[in-house]
Amino acid sequence: MFNARSLLVTITLATVFIVSGCDVKVKPIEGGKEIAQELERHKIKRLTQQDILNAAQKYGDSVVVVAERLHVQRLAEHLAQGGIAAAIPYCQPENFEEVEALQDKFGAISRRFSERPRNPQNVARGGTAQALARYSSGQQQGANVEELGQDQIRYTSPIYLRDETCLSCHGTVGQELGESDYTLIKEKYPQDQATGYKKGDLMGMWELTFDKMDLVAFLNDQPKKSRRPR
Repeated sequence: MFNARSLLVTITLATVFIVSGCDVKVKPIEGGKEIAQELERHKIKRLTQQDILNAAQKYGDSVVVVAERLHVQRLAEHLAQGGIAAAIPYCQPENFEEVEALQDKFGAISRRFSERPRNPQNVARGGTAQALARYSSGQQQGANVEELGQDQIRYTSPIYLRDETCLSCHGTVGQELGESDYTLIKEKYPQDQATGYKKGDLMGMWELTFDKMDLVAFLNDQPKKSRRPR
């Protein structure tokens, strides 16, 4: 009779013989390559502070480029269709649907500010006024990013009058801007200061505040983490 030890050795040898004599094939997981790629895409990236600042600069530029392009296009269209009265509602590009969609995607909120505002809501205060003063003094000329505490990044970019279409609303009254048209503007913005500009003049500044948590979530293709109201 086999004792227990002998029986175990016999079974082990038999198993080795069977396995070694067979061509064992493991079936690939269906869609394995795609799964691996998806896992890699969702892997959390290690981001430095400079990586985050560079991203804020890149996506701030993207928002501003889209907003200014749409602004000029829509103003030209509505000026041609119905003059100043038809164009006035399209002078707030930060509120365009496409721009708001980009802001939400990147975790940002945008506003425009001026030292000679048309709308009192565009008066700069505090650190925003200081940033705007750096552009008006020539100390700062291009886009800039800076940290606002631990949770936010401020992106700023100058606004220049580059398209002559803008003179129809912001030029010299009685010349590029007709008297009757200016009356319409003053009815909506009685405290208006935004006239007398010439092509190439600095008109103000874009300011985008990025929520760091939302921006990092976007960079990692993850759901937004902040609860900041939009």
